[in-house]
Amino acid sequence: MGPVFPLGEFKSADINSAKAGYAQSGFTLNVDGDYFINNQFSFSMRFHFGNASINQSGNTKQLYSGLKKYYNTSDTTEYDISFWQWASPQIGCKFHYPLVVNKLYLEAGAFTGISINQIPDQNAVYKDVKKDQLVISQNDGNNDISMPLSLCAGCRIQISKTMQCKVNLEYFRTNITYSHSIYTQSSETSNKTFISGSDYKIPIQTFDASIGLVYSF
Repeated sequence: MGPVFPLGEFKSADINSAKAGYAQSGFTLNVDGDYFINNQFSFSMRFHFGNASINQSGNTKQLYSGLKKYYNTSDTTEYDISFWQWASPQIGCKFHYPLVVNKLYLEAGAFTGISINQIPDQNAVYKDVKKDQLVISQNDGNNDISMPLSLCAGCRIQISKTMQCKVNLEYFRTNITYSHSIYTQSSETSNKTFISGSDYKIPIQTFDASIGLVYSF
């Protein structure tokens, strides 16, 4: 486990970019299982989990820019912004190289699979008192599934015959696709009137660092 650092457009807070993710640092957790073909190559299965907080200030400005033509002030607007999160079962292979036999090893791997991405809350609600209605701007849906790419490099230090300490660096990339809608809703009824909608494809791109233990069976 360790920290997540967003890269590229994923960390951008440019309100004029449709690919800006407003992502900030987060957390990663990885679980790997290796089946060795020989001393240097192994087939691997792994589970990668990650999340990243969202720049509240930057994302609020982006939501406001989509609603500002419907009102003159933001005093009666409420925002609900959560975080990016993904879970990815993967398969791949690793190359292992012993720098010092039975003491220090280097390894590198490449993986792909599926990534189950949580669509974050990026919502704004404007209370239009004069028209007795709400103007709502929100993401649609809960999850999206995509194909990821993970590139890993790390080192393992032998602690005992069955245990090693591992430091891992990882580049992770996938995309999350979702729709965002703006509509009005009457304060007295649940009737909704659709105003506009947009489709987004945000590139999730991170650099992760983690440390953990490796057990040999």
